[in-house]
Amino acid sequence: MVRRYCRGPLLIIYMAWALIAVPGWALAATADDVAEGDLAWAQRAQGQRGSRAAAEPIQNAIDAYTRALEADPENLDARWKLLRAFYFKGEFALDNDQERLALYKTGREIAETGTLQIESTYGLGKGMFNMQPFEVANTIGDQPAVAEFCFWAAANWGLWGQYSGKIISALTGLVNRLRQFAEIMVLMDESVENGGGHRLLGRLHTRVPRIPFMTWWVDRDLAISELRLSLQVDPDSLLSKIFLAEALLKFRPEDKPEALNLLREILESDPHLDRLVEDTRVIEDTRELLAANLQ
Repeated sequence: MVRRYCRGPLLIIYMAWALIAVPGWALAATADDVAEGDLAWAQRAQGQRGSRAAAEPIQNAIDAYTRALEADPENLDARWKLLRAFYFKGEFALDNDQERLALYKTGREIAETGTLQIESTYGLGKGMFNMQPFEVANTIGDQPAVAEFCFWAAANWGLWGQYSGKIISALTGLVNRLRQFAEIMVLMDESVENGGGHRLLGRLHTRVPRIPFMTWWVDRDLAISELRLSLQVDPDSLLSKIFLAEALLKFRPEDKPEALNLLREILESDPHLDRLVEDTRVIEDTRELLAANLQ
């Protein structure tokens, strides 16, 4: 049975407070802003040049989601979609690492607030990061917005760590947090972001150094198995294919032929229309990776 934070009279009080706190007109305006953000997100590839996105379309999405979240801070859809837009802007529209760091710092703060919101709403008294992933998933239940939030919160937290320049020992807590988000996602809905939970776990086990008493959990075999699982969820994911190829090249030299075949598959593929900029970047990176491993 899924536990809920408020029951009986407490639930009625909480709902009444929420209705007072966010008037009906504000809820309608928030829905309009989220819909406007969704339209801008769908148009994020307009004006792109290769894997370089134009600034205006994604900024329109960010502006709309920001308005929605300011009007209704409890709106988890607006929150995770804003984090998704931050990710895209930083990786595909910006070209300055300091600007990226500032953007992801804001994203990290938005993610921290969202985490506290989820803990309060679903009664995670010990905190999301102090519970076993199955406890979190069982308590929250079937809530797609929470799974999406976990993915994009992890993306912003992780990229903030990447651009912060801190050494891995200083980021151990962050890495453990990303792992927790990924494991919760897999349990809640492994289909989110085309096998995103498995892909994130695979990437962590690929890239994080194994340090005794700090990142003892890192497992290179698990890196490969999680990336294979992500491809089972979405066999057409170019991102999962290149991540699996990289892991095989790094940790399984005997499987180099498979890795090279994956890279060739990517180069023979067209970018998905709904991930035009993102897949174009994957294809560009694949071309370089394949050339480096054919020498």
